[in-house]
Amino acid sequence: MTALQMSTSSAILKTIVKEGYDAIAPKYHNWAAARPTQKRAEYIERLGRLLHKGSRILELGCGAGLPATQQLTDQGFEVLGVDISASQLGLAREHVPTAQFMQGDMMTIEFAEGSFDAVTAFYSLFHLPRDEHGPMLKKMAGWLKPGGWLLFNLHTDGEDHMRDDWMGVKMFSSGLGIEGNKQMLVEYGAGLTDLEDVIDKESVGRFEESFHWICARKL
Repeated sequence: MTALQMSTSSAILKTIVKEGYDAIAPKYHNWAAARPTQKRAEYIERLGRLLHKGSRILELGCGAGLPATQQLTDQGFEVLGVDISASQLGLAREHVPTAQFMQGDMMTIEFAEGSFDAVTAFYSLFHLPRDEHGPMLKKMAGWLKPGGWLLFNLHTDGEDHMRDDWMGVKMFSSGLGIEGNKQMLVEYGAGLTDLEDVIDKESVGRFEESFHWICARKL
C-alpha cells in the first residue's frame, strides 16, 4: 500500500472518483466521444466473433454508454453496465436505452458465479486503489461462465495519481506497473487461459498515453 492510500481511505478515494465524474459527466462524454480508441473497438469486434448473439455481458465502469455499451448492444449482446457515477448513468440510459444499468462500486456489487459470458472494464479498474486490483480480477473471473471472456485495461505505470485539476475536478487513479499487472494475473487469475496482454499507445489530448490491455478466457 502506498503512502497516499495509507493516509487516504478507499472510501474517500472512491468518493473523489464518484463526485468527479458526477460533476463533469457531459463534459467528459463530449471529450471521450471525440477520441474513440481503436484498440477498444478492435477488442469489442473480436467479442462479436467469439460470442453468440444474446450473450450476457457485464461492463464495469460503463460511463455514459458511448461508444462501448452501444457497440456491444449493436452486436446483439445483452449488456449490464455498472458505474459509480449517477450522472454518467443518467446519460447512459439516454444513449443506450436497450441496455440495463446499475449504480455501484464495482468492488462491492455481487453476482452469482457464472452469471456472464463476458466481463469488460474499459478505463475503469485503475480508479480502484491498487490493493483492490487483484481482488477485483478474482471477482470478475468468478462471474464468468466457463468459456467466457474477460477484457480490461490498466495503467502501465506503478504509481498513484491524485490530480487536483483533471478536466476541472479532483481525480484519483492507480497502477501496479506492467510487471505488477502480470503478477496480479498469476496470483488472482486462477482458471484463466488463452491470456493475451498488449501494451498500446493512444493519443490523449496533446499527449500520448500507454495502456495495458488484457484479454483471457475462463476454462
